[in-house]
Amino acid sequence: MKVKHAIIIVLIILSITLTGCFTNPSGHSIPEWTVMIYLDADNDLESAGINDINEMELVGSSSKVNIVVQADRIPNYNFSNDDWTTTRRYYITQDSDQMQINSLLIGGDLGELNMGDPDTLVDFANWAVTEYPAEKYLLVIWNHGGGFRSPAYSKGIAQDDTSGKDIITMSELEDALSAISVQMGKNIDIVGMDACSMAMIEVAYQIKDYADILVTSEELEPGDGWPYDTILAQLAANPTMSPTQLAIDFVDKYIFSYPFKEVTQSAIDLSYMDDLAGQLSSMADSIMSDTLTSKDAYLNAAYSSQHYSDYYHDFIDLYDFCNKVYYYSNSFEVKAIALIVQQNLLNSVINSDYNGGSVIDTKGLSIYFPLYKEYDSENYDNTNFARDTFWNEMLLSFEL
Repeated sequence: MKVKHAIIIVLIILSITLTGCFTNPSGHSIPEWTVMIYLDADNDLESAGINDINEMELVGSSSKVNIVVQADRIPNYNFSNDDWTTTRRYYITQDSDQMQINSLLIGGDLGELNMGDPDTLVDFANWAVTEYPAEKYLLVIWNHGGGFRSPAYSKGIAQDDTSGKDIITMSELEDALSAISVQMGKNIDIVGMDACSMAMIEVAYQIKDYADILVTSEELEPGDGWPYDTILAQLAANPTMSPTQLAIDFVDKYIFSYPFKEVTQSAIDLSYMDDLAGQLSSMADSIMSDTLTSKDAYLNAAYSSQHYSDYYHDFIDLYDFCNKVYYYSNSFEVKAIALIVQQNLLNSVINSDYNGGSVIDTKGLSIYFPLYKEYDSENYDNTNFARDTFWNEMLLSFEL
C-alpha cells in the first residue's frame, strides 16, 4: 500500500513538472494576467470613465486574462447606465454594446468610497489579487495627474470630488503600492497611470521598490485616455506576453490612437531608478560646484529644453535637458555626467513615443525645473527623489 501511495505521489509531481504549471483549488490553471483598473471617475472625467469601461467590454475577460474594475462616479455629469453615483466593482465580460455597462457586478453597490484614500486602493487591489490570482499583475490608476504635486492644483492621482477633492499623494501612493506588493508576494509587474504628467523621475523613483515597470505620459493626456479596446485585445490574443512586451504595446497603441493630437507615452524599467538618481545627484552637485559656467547658462539650458503643458510648465524632458546642458556647460565634468545620464535613460526607457510637433524632443522621463513659478518646497521637498539627491539644492541655488 505504501509503495502504491509513493508511486501516486511521484506521478503527481511528474505531471506538474511536465505541464509546467500549478492549478488553483478549483482545478483550473492560474490565469496569465489580472488587470486591475482603479477607475476614479468621481470628478469631471465621469463620461470618459463610462466610455472606457465599455471599451474594456469590447474585449472582456477570459480564462487567461482577468479584467476587474473599481469605478466611482459623481452626480450631474453623465446620466447614463441608471446614473448610479457611488462605487462598484465589475468583472469585465465581453459584449458589443458601447453605451451600456453589462459586465458582472461583484458584491453589489459599495456605497460612496473615497478613491482619494490610499486605503481604498489597497483594499481594491488586495481583493483583486485574492479573488483573481494570476501569474502577472497590471494595476492601472485612472484619473487626473499632476506629477509629484500633491495637492496638484486641481489635479492629482485619484482625485475624488465627492470626498472634498481628496487625492492620493506620492508618499501615500508609495505606501499603498508597498502594501499591495506584500499581498502579491512580489513587485507589481506593471503600474499604469492613465493620467496626465506622471512620467517623471520623481514619480518613478517614488514607486521603484514596489513595481517593475511604469507606463504613463510626460504630457497631458486627452480626456479619452488609453484605448482599452485595442490594448486589451492585444493582450487577449497573446496572454503569455511578458510585462515588457505588454508595456511596449501600451505605448504603441496609445500613440497610434491619437494621430492628430499632441501626446506622449512612456514605459519605464524602474530597476534603473537608483542608478539614475545617483547620477542626477552627481550632476546637480557638479553644476553647483561649476565655476566655469554661469548660472544663467544652466537656466537657459532648462528654458530651451522640451517643456510640457503641466500647470506651471515646469516639467522638462530629462534627456533633452542633458542635451542642452552638454551644449551650454563649460565643465567637462558636468558634460561627462550628462552623457552618463543619457545612456542610463536609453537603458531604462523600454519604449517612448509621441505625436505632435510641440513634443518632438520627448524621450520618456521628465524632471522638475521651475522657471515661471517659485520653487515648490511644500510639495517637492517631500519627495523621495528630493530627499535622496542634490537636485532640490541645485534648484534652490538658482534662487528660483
